[in-house]
Amino acid sequence: MGFSGRFRTAAVTLPLLLAAVGCQTAGTGEEPAAKAASPTGKPVFEERLADQLNAASRATAASGSARFTATLTYGSAGGTAVERVTGVLDYARDAARVERSVDVPRGFPEEAAADLGRAPGDRARGVYAVEKNDISYRTARGTWLHYDASGSTEFADSVGALMEYAGEAAPWGRTLAEVVRHADPERQPAPTPDGGRRYELDVEVRGAAVALPHSVAYAFAGGRAPDDVPLTVALDKGGRLLRAEADYRSALGTLRAQGLLKGVTSLRAEYVLTGHGEQKVPPLPAGEPVEDAERTTVTLPALKAGACASHDTGLSHLARVRPVPCGKDADLRVFGQERIDETVKGQNPAGLGNRLASERCEKAYQAAPAAWTSRGRPSGQYWVAGDENLDFAYIGPDVTVTGDFTCYVVLR
Repeated sequence: MGFSGRFRTAAVTLPLLLAAVGCQTAGTGEEPAAKAASPTGKPVFEERLADQLNAASRATAASGSARFTATLTYGSAGGTAVERVTGVLDYARDAARVERSVDVPRGFPEEAAADLGRAPGDRARGVYAVEKNDISYRTARGTWLHYDASGSTEFADSVGALMEYAGEAAPWGRTLAEVVRHADPERQPAPTPDGGRRYELDVEVRGAAVALPHSVAYAFAGGRAPDDVPLTVALDKGGRLLRAEADYRSALGTLRAQGLLKGVTSLRAEYVLTGHGEQKVPPLPAGEPVEDAERTTVTLPALKAGACASHDTGLSHLARVRPVPCGKDADLRVFGQERIDETVKGQNPAGLGNRLASERCEKAYQAAPAAWTSRGRPSGQYWVAGDENLDFAYIGPDVTVTGDFTCYVVLR
C-alpha cells in the first residue's frame, strides 16, 4: 500500500522503477426557533443577508448537540471512491465520537488513491474521539492512541493533518460546516415547506478547500483557483444547519496541474445534521487502555534497518508509525535508511533527492537479507518514503539537496 500527503512515495519493481505518488429535518417534533444565537441576538433570518450563515452556525452550536454525516465522493472512469464520516457532536463540551470509512474501488486511479492515503481496492474503517483540541484513535488491538495538541513541535508537525479534525465550527472539523460558517450569501434564500431556508451561493475555492483532505487542500494555500465552488445550504425554521452540498468539479483543474487527483472526474462534498439537541457523546469505554501517541509512535527515519512497524495509527500517511515485532501485527519492514546531502551547480535540482534515494534504496534492497524483504507484497516491490529539501545559495548557482529517506517493504 502506498501513502501520500506529507511523504512522497515511489514504488520500485526490479528491474524497472515505477513511479507512485507515494433534505432532512432536525429532531422528532415541533421545536422553537433559535432566538439568541446570532451575534446581535436576532433570529437568524432577521440578520443581514451576508451574516445569516454565520448566525446559522451559531444557532446550530446553541442547540447543544447533533448527529452528522459528512461524505466526500471522488468519481473516475474506474469507479467512485467514498470517504464517509458519521458520528455525534457535543458543541457544549466541544467533543465528538465518529466512525470514518474510506472505500476505494479496484479500478480507481492508483495515483489519485495514493493522494488520499489509500490504494485501489482499500476498505478502511476507523473510530475517533475528539475532546476539545485532542484526538484519540482506536487501534485494531482495542487500545486508544491519544494525540495531545500540546505535544512537542516535532510531534505536532508530523500529525498536523490529523489534528485539523478538531474543528472550529463543530467539534469534528474539515467538513462543510467550516465552509458554511464563513460563507456570505448574495442572493436571497428560497423558503422551504417546513419554514426553513435554502441558500445557493458561490464560495472561493481556497475557503471551500477546508472541507477537503489536507493531502489535497494544500494545493490552494498559495492562491485562488479561477473558478468558485457552488454551495447549497439548507437551514431549518430556527436557522440551524440541516444540510450543505458543494461541487468541486471546477477545482479539479488546479489539482491536476499540481499532480493531484489525476483521473478524478468529479468531486462532491455533503454534510447532513439531524437530531439537534438530542445527542450525547459517550465516553471512551472503561477498560480500554489509552496510550500517548507521541511516546508510542515514531517517524519512519527513527526505525533501524530490519525493524518492523504498524501503520494502524489513525493517520492517512506514514508521518508516524508504531514500532512492533516482526510478526502478525507488522504492516511494513524497513531495509534501509538513506540520507541525501548533495550540492549541485547549473542544473535543475528538483527531484534529484528523490532520484538519488530511489537509486540507493535499490542497492539496499539487493543487499538486504532475504528475511527482511521476502515477505514484501507484491513480491519484488519496495517503497521509498521521504521529502527532499532544496536550499538555494544567496550568491551563485549552488543548490543543496537534502532529505532523509526510508526504504521499506509492505508486509500486508
